[in-house]
Order: sequence, then C-alpha cells, then structure tokens
Amino acid sequence: MSKKKEITINTRVDETIHRQMREKAAAYFKGNMSALIRCATLKYSEDVPTSELSEDNHRLTALISTASKKIDKIGVNHNQVVKCINEKMKMSPHAFTANDLLPFNQFGSDMKIIQDMLRYLYEMLKS
Repeated sequence: MSKKKEITINTRVDETIHRQMREKAAAYFKGNMSALIRCATLKYSEDVPTSELSEDNHRLTALISTASKKIDKIGVNHNQVVKCINEKMKMSPHAFTANDLLPFNQFGSDMKIIQDMLRYLYEMLKS
C-alpha cells in the first residue's frame, strides 16, 4: 500500500515549458503531471560519465574537495581551542595567558594556504 501524499510543491514555469511538460505527461504518464515530476526528479543523477571529464575537471574537483576539507578542519580545531580557553577561564579567569592564543597563529597560515587554493580555482574557472 502506498503512502498518502500530503505535501504539495508549487513550481512556476512559462507557457512553453508548461506545454512541454503536459505533452510529456500525456505521452508517458497518462497525463499525470505529478508522476512526471516525481520520475524526473528521482531518476535524475548529476553523475557525469568518467569519459566526459577532462583532466582540468579532475583537478578542479580535487582542489575544491581539498579546500573544503581544510576549511572544515580549521573550524573543528578553532572550536576545540575556544572550548579549551573557555573551560580554562571558568576554572580561573586570571589563568589566561598569551600562550593560549598561539594555536590561532596556525589557523592563519592554514587560511593562507586555502586562500591560495581558492585563487588558483578562481583562475581555473575564469580561463
């Protein structure tokens, strides 16, 4: 038994697209527009066959992935350092020293690497 469909999604299209959708729905889904949209959405995949990817696309994907991972790592490390400082301040507010700020130096150099990667990505996309 299928589940009851209770959610409605509204989509705006122009007359040309509406006519094309009606034609496809009539041809393949006995005129059921909802079935057409569900099928198109659920069967759609952004996977591109490997043969269609160029070397630049592989490099671009790898750079984006690496930059994203580095940004995530900085965020996690930043949160850990701040949590540690906050805990130390709760225990003894006067115990905070300049040494507690040293990890933030590392974040700056990591951010410089990420900035360079993003500049390179920008140049790749521009060309």
